[in-house]
Amino acid sequence: MAPLPITEDYYMVLEVGQTAAPELIIRSYRRLALEVHPDRNAKHDSTAAFQLLGRAYETLKDESKRRAYDLIYPGIRRSSPFPQPTQTPRPPPASPSQPEALNEAAQIDALQKSKQERGARWGIKKNALSSSIFELQRNIRRLEQEIKNLNSVVAAEAATEAQKNSWGTWFLSPIYRKAEDSEEEKERKDRERQERKIEKDMKERRLELKKAELRKQEGLLIKAKEDVDAADMVENGKIRVLQQRIWARETKERQDREKTERDRLARIWKQQQEQREKRDREAAEALRRQHEEEQKRYEERTRESRQAYTSTCRHDGWWPKVQGRTACPECDEIWTYLLQCPRCSMKACPKCQSAIRRTRNATRPVRGNPSRVRTPSPTFYYDYD
Repeated sequence: MAPLPITEDYYMVLEVGQTAAPELIIRSYRRLALEVHPDRNAKHDSTAAFQLLGRAYETLKDESKRRAYDLIYPGIRRSSPFPQPTQTPRPPPASPSQPEALNEAAQIDALQKSKQERGARWGIKKNALSSSIFELQRNIRRLEQEIKNLNSVVAAEAATEAQKNSWGTWFLSPIYRKAEDSEEEKERKDRERQERKIEKDMKERRLELKKAELRKQEGLLIKAKEDVDAADMVENGKIRVLQQRIWARETKERQDREKTERDRLARIWKQQQEQREKRDREAAEALRRQHEEEQKRYEERTRESRQAYTSTCRHDGWWPKVQGRTACPECDEIWTYLLQCPRCSMKACPKCQSAIRRTRNATRPVRGNPSRVRTPSPTFYYDYD
């Protein structure tokens, strides 16, 4: 009998394109198998959909079967009432310039997704193994009950035979005579005993096989659980390493941001401090210039008032010393002391004092005999030491 022609679009069943790579077909099959599996899908056609998915996967994963299917695929595609889905483009490979945080987050997401898929597969396998173990345990209990019933029948026959051959039965046999079994009845009972013995042996062997199968299934369940736990432990360790790496990087970035902010605030504070110092210097300079201007104005007013007063003062009499190293107001020479006029408080060095007195004496009007006016010598000076 010729095989039935294929009319299903296996590429559409697996939700891949005709040029899909084998790895993409395997990933799509695993994803769809978890969705349409009868144990996880309550729809009435889930079994048929799962079988169709299996046929599509078995056809497309084998290169020779896939080439044979691709030869008839154009006709299937034209006769299909549904549009052909396009292949989902693969994401481009991560470039070296991509942020490391996104790469690590993608790795964590991939590990968590792998854990979820493994958990789903473990749930399916656990349900299957648990169902098998439950069925084996039920068969073992049934066989044990049947063997117990056979043992009860054998024990009852043995008790009956022992009672028949007991001393009391022999003693009362003259009184209570019972009909003896015929040869055919004896043969029938022997045959039944042999059948029960054979049945018991068969059931005991079946019981041992069921128990061995139960131990095997329980061992498979424990091993599968250990494998899942070991894989989860490995992936949890990887996730912790990635999370610690992300935490360390975020901590470093936060510290760098805090340091940058501190540096910025320090620069702002330094600029403000420089501006304050500049304003203080400008204010001090302005105040100093103001004081100098006021001092100049005061000295000018003092000089004017002194000149106005000294113009009428004769500067005669004894000029006392004013100790202190200072400049002469008249010639600006530095002296260790100055002489001060007792009338107008004018200060001058000894040289300027003699010049002032000569000038004042020369302009003063002469009283009495002019021939008696003494003209001081150009080298005249008072010796106050």
